[in-house]
Amino acid sequence: MDETYWEGCPYYAEDECPHSSLVDRTYLVPHLLSSKEVEEAKAICGKCGLYLSEKRKYFRLKRPFRVVVTTGIGEEKFRGRIANVSGVGALVTFKDWPDFVLDQKVEIAIYSRRKDSTDLDETVTKVTGEVKRIDAKDKQAAVMFLEEVKPEFLLAP
Repeated sequence: MDETYWEGCPYYAEDECPHSSLVDRTYLVPHLLSSKEVEEAKAICGKCGLYLSEKRKYFRLKRPFRVVVTTGIGEEKFRGRIANVSGVGALVTFKDWPDFVLDQKVEIAIYSRRKDSTDLDETVTKVTGEVKRIDAKDKQAAVMFLEEVKPEFLLAP
């Protein structure tokens, strides 16, 4: 990792960096990461000051994870894609629009690889969330997770 991304960072030096494990991993063992992961880490680290100044504790990634959302009403399942995600929430775009209501609890299964990927290793993370914003026109719902999703899962290849 380039020194300019971490060396002068007051948050990293004072052990207050919300991404210290990511920075450590990227700086110490970049040869174990793909170039895409290194670039994503650099982008996160480079923008970290903006997130901290906005009082946003969690970074956001624009990564198209596949998701299956279960509404609990008759156990309906809806397939979608994450438009952007952080450790505490996601903006999900759906093919078929479910009739959500605000503060509705949903179960979300987040798949680690694209549907067309030939990689056989896939991790599925299941998390409970609440619908906090609805945009029926664009078929999108903002979901706040009730438990944090670890950055390692979100940044994994």
